Amino acid sequence: MRIMKTAIEMKDVRKTYGKDIVAIDDLSLTVGEGTIYALLGPNGSGKTTTVRVLTSLAVADEGDIFLFGKNLKTNLLRNWVGCVAQASGVDPMGTGRENLMLQGRIHGLKGKDLKNRVEEMLERFNLQKDASRLSMKYSGGMKRKLDLAMGLIHHPKLLFLDEPTTGLDPEAREDLWKTIRQLQTKEGLTVILTTHYMEEADELSDRVAFMNEGRIVAEGTAEELKNKLGGDTLSIQCTNNAQADRAKEILKVFYQVTRDEDTLYVHSKQGAEELPKILKILESDQTEVRSASVSRPALGDVYLMYTGRALREETKQ
Repeated sequence: MRIMKTAIEMKDVRKTYGKDIVAIDDLSLTVGEGTIYALLGPNGSGKTTTVRVLTSLAVADEGDIFLFGKNLKTNLLRNWVGCVAQASGVDPMGTGRENLMLQGRIHGLKGKDLKNRVEEMLERFNLQKDASRLSMKYSGGMKRKLDLAMGLIHHPKLLFLDEPTTGLDPEAREDLWKTIRQLQTKEGLTVILTTHYMEEADELSDRVAFMNEGRIVAEGTAEELKNKLGGDTLSIQCTNNAQADRAKEILKVFYQVTRDEDTLYVHSKQGAEELPKILKILESDQTEVRSASVSRPALGDVYLMYTGRALREETKQ
């Protein structure tokens, strides 16, 4: 049996800001080498601070952090780490090649090694034909590929991707997903993914962790997490928020119910059988229902259950 090596190990890590704000609360997690690990959670859950600590942009108050077996406190490991932030790091007034050359120099690449690595990145991300064009003229998908190439210019072992496909059309998003998968399978790159797109986490990640209030509240494969909900998810849309709040109070006596604005999500082992009963209960109470449907649990349902926050709330902020 092959034993998977560890890329990241955090043990009882704590990070506070001032006296009252606890950003990371005794956090422990393990990420296997060569895996794609999705770190999900509401705004303010501690995701950003966790990434900042792992990339040496912030220092933990307590606990131990190891990257590929090396203690982050006593080893300079930044060259092992690449970052692609949500806000593009591409200089719009530079060409694709110039952006890569500059990023390479920042990481200490020089001369022939730098030139060869830049050409390798341009070829890998299909940017050779546009390498001499100003990046301000690139499409959204091309800019994101250039961002990714810049994050990989120095041969990192660990890559942090923050909202990598935000603003991309479906075709460009799928193309970038394919590129990320190839980096993992062909080069053994370890990827930490933060995203508000649950289908992206479901599609790409080997494991998913939900953070809330500075802690991991659920962790596993996407299928394991969805199976924990069990049964079906009933989506019941009321005519307004007040009606939904009233319906939740009625149904929570009998079912596990969460609410997102005017919509209720009821978890049931036999959704098709329970839906007529639920509608009858609400009808007898004169609660107005606009629509109702039954579906298998999705990762977004798990997110809502463990964080108490809906995805729509997060993307609005």
